[in-house]
Amino acid sequence: MTRIWVLFFLFWNNSFTQELIYKSPIRHKLSQHIVAQNIFLENDYSLTDKDISAAVRVQHHERTVYYLSLQFSDQDPVNFIIDDKEFSVNGELFFIDLHTNGWVGPYYKYMLGRNSAFISGRLHTDQILIEYSVADNNYSGFPVKKIIKPIRKSVHQDSIPRSLRRKRTSRERDKILLTGYWPPSNEGIRPFSTNEITLNPNGWIGNNWEDRGYDIVSYFPTFYPADCTDCGQGDGDLEVDYQDTSEDWFNIIDSINPVAIITFSRGFIDYSWELEWKYYNLATWNYDFTPPYLPTPNPPDSHMPVNGRRYTSLPLDSIINAIDSANLGLNPYVDYTTGAGAYLSEFMGYHGAWTKARMDSANVPCYLAGHIHVGGLIDWETAHEAVKISLREVIKVVDYYKQLPGDINGDSVISITDLIIIVFHILGTNEMSAEQIQTADLNFDLVITIEDVLKLSDIVIGN
Repeated sequence: MTRIWVLFFLFWNNSFTQELIYKSPIRHKLSQHIVAQNIFLENDYSLTDKDISAAVRVQHHERTVYYLSLQFSDQDPVNFIIDDKEFSVNGELFFIDLHTNGWVGPYYKYMLGRNSAFISGRLHTDQILIEYSVADNNYSGFPVKKIIKPIRKSVHQDSIPRSLRRKRTSRERDKILLTGYWPPSNEGIRPFSTNEITLNPNGWIGNNWEDRGYDIVSYFPTFYPADCTDCGQGDGDLEVDYQDTSEDWFNIIDSINPVAIITFSRGFIDYSWELEWKYYNLATWNYDFTPPYLPTPNPPDSHMPVNGRRYTSLPLDSIINAIDSANLGLNPYVDYTTGAGAYLSEFMGYHGAWTKARMDSANVPCYLAGHIHVGGLIDWETAHEAVKISLREVIKVVDYYKQLPGDINGDSVISITDLIIIVFHILGTNEMSAEQIQTADLNFDLVITIEDVLKLSDIVIGN
């Protein structure tokens, strides 16, 4: 009997896979045009009972649909706080941008379980239609009452000038890994694929990209058609399959040892550039397409408790400011409240943060890792531009970490190991590379002497 209940739960859970993030609102299926009276919100961002009572009610098959239209005085970004207590068990919630017909959602009650205050994805518009539907007239209240307008940080110039970027002198450049899933995320990183036969016939652009001293490489599955909405599993590297993703992932990591990792996937059907803050070591994932439908092992990370979290290390604020400054028409923000969807996006985001932790423990430098959800309305060229902008901000931080004086072996820690390397170099036992010499030259006299050893030993012992 226990086994039957477990199987039932997994089946029920699978009915809400992340693929439903691409489900259309009922509004797009209705034959009649929805006319909802606008509620104007200029300074007050709470919905009253009177506001909610103005919702238009429509019947669609077995579901009752409620529509509430909100008009703001400007196009500042907004999020909505979703109330678990008012959310019906079989309810479905969308937020629709009436200018673009893009949307954020759907949301379901089960998704709200991890958070005391569940915050929706962000919209950047002055006119929003809320669609909330319930089955069998099971209406227990309207689950949206509060609206928040995030404070935007001022745009600032990065403090690391181009002149301070370290020039790579070794033949084998450090590599930065980009991965993607559904379009437009995979199309945004396609020019960085080294597979010029089938994936990137226009040629790899990642070789010493922009003369910044790094090779940028990308991996992603292929879908037919390329602009698919309901894309399925795909073909090639990192198919939308837990086992295939894990096998391909660790083979890629072992082959390139990246110093930074950015994973991408499609997010809401809008123009968002959503940076995910945390990823869960889940045991209850949504089903993929091919047996076994769940990760093996499950949870994936045996060194972390079930539902344990790993966090992004991407430079979140600088990426947001850079995307804003580029005027691409995108809505960049950080999702601080939820994971990345309990499907392949979360699985991939967790693998990135997990890999960084594993490389840290092995003293192999991997400075940054994190996941970005790419809005489904973004065209491929714009997605590529936003990838490049995000990548430049990541490289600035990697350059900063690699500028650490005395970090001769590049593990982001100054330790006795670095001291041994410089001593062996002076004794002639082992010769350092030109890049290591630059890092070891602590008194900037262009030669490595006992003075550099003394300065480094002071750093090691905390002086």
